[in-house]
Amino acid sequence: MNKTIYKKIAASVAVVFSLLTIVEGTQVLLGITQPEYVVLTPLLIYNVLMGFFGLFAGIVLWINYAWSLRLTTMVVAAHLIVLLIVGVIYFSGGAVASHSVNAMVIRSVIWIAITLVAWKTR
Repeated sequence: MNKTIYKKIAASVAVVFSLLTIVEGTQVLLGITQPEYVVLTPLLIYNVLMGFFGLFAGIVLWINYAWSLRLTTMVVAAHLIVLLIVGVIYFSGGAVASHSVNAMVIRSVIWIAITLVAWKTR
């Protein structure tokens, strides 16, 4: 496969994953759904906002702008910082659900993969 196909796949994953994050987070924020775990509202707001940013980054990656790598790197950096913060709160006995830590790990891994594709295909 050529680089364009890999980039389009990564962009598609970014867009779909971001849309899912926006929909799920917005439903919880609006009270449409009630998770069975403690919800850290600032983390939820962060996830929804980053969902919109990730959607933008995915679209930019699809269009193949040179600065798409910067955007995906920003998403990864933000997710890793938040993962570190949430992990510290969780392991110090704070009010963070293990689901939230796991979700941040998944977000970080997915965006690391997207960023690696953006980097390797530039």
